[in-house]
Amino acid sequence: MGTSISNIERDGETRTFAAHGHAVLGSAGGLTLLKGTFEPGWRWSTDIAPVAGTKSCQVRHLGYIVSGRMQVQLDDGTLSSIEGGDIFDLPAGHDAWVVGDEPCVMVDYSSEATRYAATPGVGSSDDVYMTLVKRGYAAFNSGDVETLRSVLSHDVTQHVPGSSPLAGGYKGIEAVLGYYGNLAQLTGGTFRADLLNVFSDGHGHVTSVHQMTATRGGTTRVSRGGILFTFLGERATDLLEVREDLPGDDAFFA
Repeated sequence: MGTSISNIERDGETRTFAAHGHAVLGSAGGLTLLKGTFEPGWRWSTDIAPVAGTKSCQVRHLGYIVSGRMQVQLDDGTLSSIEGGDIFDLPAGHDAWVVGDEPCVMVDYSSEATRYAATPGVGSSDDVYMTLVKRGYAAFNSGDVETLRSVLSHDVTQHVPGSSPLAGGYKGIEAVLGYYGNLAQLTGGTFRADLLNVFSDGHGHVTSVHQMTATRGGTTRVSRGGILFTFLGERATDLLEVREDLPGDDAFFA
């Protein structure tokens, strides 16, 4: 595979805000980045909302602040501040504004960044199954068992690959929840599976890509994997896990 190089300023697509800055979307091979320059006075609800056509930003951002500072407010009222040197995972459903007299410059590599400040008119890309998968991941990471029970069928099966003590098939909702409990117990409650991408065929099959983070015995492991979900109605009946580095995950849980 050859090297792919693109200059984001020269080759990228510029998206101008209603005021106070712009974003440039660039791609090289398998990498797409959005570089945003947010000038003093910029606020999403006044400078992007007229372009996006939504009440709050519905794009998830995974990025890095190059310089400047920004305040973020989630739809539930939660406030956060991000500034130069910070990396962040910002969920959809938020307002944001520049703080101070310095422009805020950031880069965003989320797959959803391709939709940022784009011309409205295209509906949400999520179907009902993708929405359920996103709800399930959020419930898993927050320990919301009741929501997990609403997403998984009573006879659900989860297939866990590898040779670690956790590997094998878990049949039934109680067995699957027990597996989740073992993940938490073995890692002192540090295990997370943060969703990165979701793909659907529109007929009850969804593939997810996630990043797993956990600490065990003083060692922190970060790896990636995914799950192939099969739905019947609005309940997941089968979850088939796949891993990017299965030997490494097995060694971590050995």
